[in-house]
Amino acid sequence: MIRRVVDFALDNRLLVLGFAVLLFAGGMVAFHHLPIEAYPDVADNYVEVITQWPGISAEQIEQQVTIPLEIVMNGIPHVVHLRSFSLFGLSDIKLIFDDESDNDWNRERVLERLSQVTLPPGVNPQMGRIGVQWGRFISSPCTAPTRPMTRWS
Repeated sequence: MIRRVVDFALDNRLLVLGFAVLLFAGGMVAFHHLPIEAYPDVADNYVEVITQWPGISAEQIEQQVTIPLEIVMNGIPHVVHLRSFSLFGLSDIKLIFDDESDNDWNRERVLERLSQVTLPPGVNPQMGRIGVQWGRFISSPCTAPTRPMTRWS
């Protein structure tokens, strides 16, 4: 049985090639008419609030910047998680939203709440850039200390 299929394919190469091209074209048409996304965006909708206050300890940043920001950000609709950390001179708050919310709408709500917070003088919280988690990996360069990575193969 397989021998006959292989013999037929070798004897009628143009017919087999035409069938393969037709099958490829049909697949491309079907791909473009899919009702769903073939490559969905699986990253969470999030807004990051970054606040710098140079020279201040992590405990003071936590008490005077991070906690007041967390209190003001609580109650924003569609927030699933509110995560924060405080380092020496830095406060970072990440608000993760559900999938039904729009990222622009989320950023507007956070910006409204940022205008309501009372922080020490000279401390200005800023929203992080719009992006997805994969951007951190994509933008990482591959370098070597002595020669380019392309010469290692």
